[in-house]
Amino acid sequence: MTPANPATFATFHISKAMMNNTRSSLLLLLQRPLLAALSMSFIGLSLLSCSGGDGGSASSDDAIPVKGDWIVVHLLSDPEGLNPLVTNDASSSAIFNHVYQKLLDFDFATTDLYPVIAEERPTVSADHLTYTFKIRKDVKFSDGKPLSAKDVVFTFKAVKNPLITDAAALRNYYESMSDITATDDHTVVITMSKPYFLAEHFLGGIWILPKHKFDKENLTDGYTIAETNDMTKAQANASMKKFATWYNSPDVKRDPSLNVGSGPYRYDEWKTGESVSIIRNENFWNAGKDTWNPSYADKIVYKVVNDRSSAVVGVKNGEIDFMEAVPAAKFVEEVDTVATPHLSKATYTMQVYSYIGMNCQNPILTDKNVRRALAHCLDRDALIKQVARGLATPVNSPVYSDRKEYDQSIQPVVYDPAKAKEILAKAGWSDVNGDGVLDKSINGRMTPFVVSILVNAGNESREAIAVAFSDELRKVGVKLDVRKLEWSVFLENLRTRKFDISIGAWVNDPLPSDPYQIWHSSQIGNKGSNYAGFSSPRADQLLEMNRVEFDENKRISYMQEFQKIVADEQPYIFLWSPQYPAVYNKRLHGVKFSRVRPGYSPTQWWIPASQWKYSQAQ
Repeated sequence: MTPANPATFATFHISKAMMNNTRSSLLLLLQRPLLAALSMSFIGLSLLSCSGGDGGSASSDDAIPVKGDWIVVHLLSDPEGLNPLVTNDASSSAIFNHVYQKLLDFDFATTDLYPVIAEERPTVSADHLTYTFKIRKDVKFSDGKPLSAKDVVFTFKAVKNPLITDAAALRNYYESMSDITATDDHTVVITMSKPYFLAEHFLGGIWILPKHKFDKENLTDGYTIAETNDMTKAQANASMKKFATWYNSPDVKRDPSLNVGSGPYRYDEWKTGESVSIIRNENFWNAGKDTWNPSYADKIVYKVVNDRSSAVVGVKNGEIDFMEAVPAAKFVEEVDTVATPHLSKATYTMQVYSYIGMNCQNPILTDKNVRRALAHCLDRDALIKQVARGLATPVNSPVYSDRKEYDQSIQPVVYDPAKAKEILAKAGWSDVNGDGVLDKSINGRMTPFVVSILVNAGNESREAIAVAFSDELRKVGVKLDVRKLEWSVFLENLRTRKFDISIGAWVNDPLPSDPYQIWHSSQIGNKGSNYAGFSSPRADQLLEMNRVEFDENKRISYMQEFQKIVADEQPYIFLWSPQYPAVYNKRLHGVKFSRVRPGYSPTQWWIPASQWKYSQAQ
């Protein structure tokens, strides 16, 4: 699962509403039931070709895709990095998905797995412990070097190295991997120590990196997968330590010349705080044959504008071609396609939920009753109306609400400040010194109930939620300070648990639920994704049982019990699954949306030569 930068972190959905003006748009959305909430996995979908996206009344020549010109896409902040093994945010993955490729990927239309670098889906043994992948013989990296089985082996050895701290979020999906062997230049055999019901998805779903770029000293040849599964052996292996030191360096994350992939685009440059650009890979091995990546644009520029109000202005005046996650209020009230007829509006959905997370290891927040009291101070229904403008579906658990596993019986924590005061009083909190802030003796020291909430700077929706929550908490004697941090700093604070409360969201691919990455206690340390520091022996057991179970009904049972534990412990205040409001310039043709994250793909869009802005028509 991936943290999402805009107003969410996780999966998306597709909307059929297209609007000609703001008022009719809102009416259409309110009259139509919101799509089921997003889930950590993507399931079948229908593609939507947005009205107006193919040029309106332009000439018939405009309907024929052509190669040329640039597309400018909005980013709220710099991506965390360029390398897929050590970056886990949505902004980064939206870019490197066009540079790097996987053995298998999700079909943009059906969300079924299909072979990319692999010749076909793997041969799987009856006991689900052996996966054999055949690698295509014609795949090349953008620097012209062939991709072979050794690159696949290298990639897995890299992600499995436990000393590469920033790979923790991805590494948890390969915990049961016990060995990998290249039996020849184009065959890889992977063995598992125990079955994993999503093994094919994750073994096939890793981005393949070039060994000749990232391991020039062949350091990964000096250790085995078995050694990566033992921290003591890992720390004693000189090759593993040396490779991890190199891979943990800033260059691996940031250097465009180092990050070479086999995809339809290659990195151009990264201007910190301004933009990341990718250009068409003219040596793309699958050019003209890749259905979902025809790569019409010469260049795709991801332009950083860390204030979304300014970004909306940029879309209106033509400086930005596409903006996802437009603030709902601006989408409904300010983006008027009558006043700006060169723009189209759409909403789409994915498997995603937003939340307010609490650090359960903070002495003030260790008591689940205290966490529940805080939850009673959040008026979620009002926020859905005010902040999300109704373009959201409330969720009550960490399982995406359109999944079979979602437990409909779990009730939300209702907005009830009086109940919050009662719970806090029973938990021993009172205003000892009369300053309006509750106090309690913790570890022999009188401690005021003063905490902070982190949001990523420029995300107006999260800022509005934080301010509203702070106002409500003040009424019950809790002081909540709002802190806004730049995206990469925000993520680092979450991963090192240097926070009290935060607002975020999780996005995932169209798969059945496996919440292990976020909720298992093993993922608390070493920059894992269990930011809340949540720990429950029974929850751990259920998550482990879920991973090895191939019977869907049993997994549903495990997940429903797990959801009840989370609801009781209250480490998160669950908010909603959003509909993503998007705005784009009609010069973009072929715009469609999908449940495959990030929900859209600029590699599929083209600009008629008559509307080119950055290139001269040939």
